[in-house]
Amino acid sequence: MLRTRAGYAGGQKENPTYYDLGNHTEVISIDYDPAVLSYSDLLKIFWEAHRCDQLNRSRQYMNAVFYHNDVQKKLAEESRAAAAKAQGVQAEGVETSILPVGQFTYAEAYHQKYYLTRYPGIRGVLTRAYPGAKALADSAVATRLNAYLGSGMNRDWAHFVRELPEYGLPADLEKALSEAAHDLIAPTPRIDEKTRD
Repeated sequence: MLRTRAGYAGGQKENPTYYDLGNHTEVISIDYDPAVLSYSDLLKIFWEAHRCDQLNRSRQYMNAVFYHNDVQKKLAEESRAAAAKAQGVQAEGVETSILPVGQFTYAEAYHQKYYLTRYPGIRGVLTRAYPGAKALADSAVATRLNAYLGSGMNRDWAHFVRELPEYGLPADLEKALSEAAHDLIAPTPRIDEKTRD
């Protein structure tokens, strides 16, 4: 995956917002390199983490796969049928919709790159490097870091610092991220006033 961003899709309202969605659904948009990862691969990942018989009555949070064209629609429908069979769900019990994406609208800045918000030093560096909510949302580096932070990979910051040169970042951004990560590798120990000698 190259980048992800949070947003709204599937409805007709122009310029939806979190508090005024109309008939849109909260979605994630994914840019990927089809030479490395196919749409079918993405669908497989989705169904591994989702049961097709889960029901959410709210349009805002409904379970859906959105498609851009007839090929994606066909693949999504086939994958849903295969997932239902594998999950032991009868056709009438399937609750996950397959819908055209329509217009994608970026969600507000505070919805973008959620896991980065837990690391204000790193998010601050990225916000300075990518000013504006759209620039940060579209940043492949921010996407990669957000995924890293949210993946449960034990957040091996030493590994992250070793990997940073492979990102191809400008030297000043790489240095700032490295420094922010070093603060997480070896945080300054807190001295408890009651136990200090």
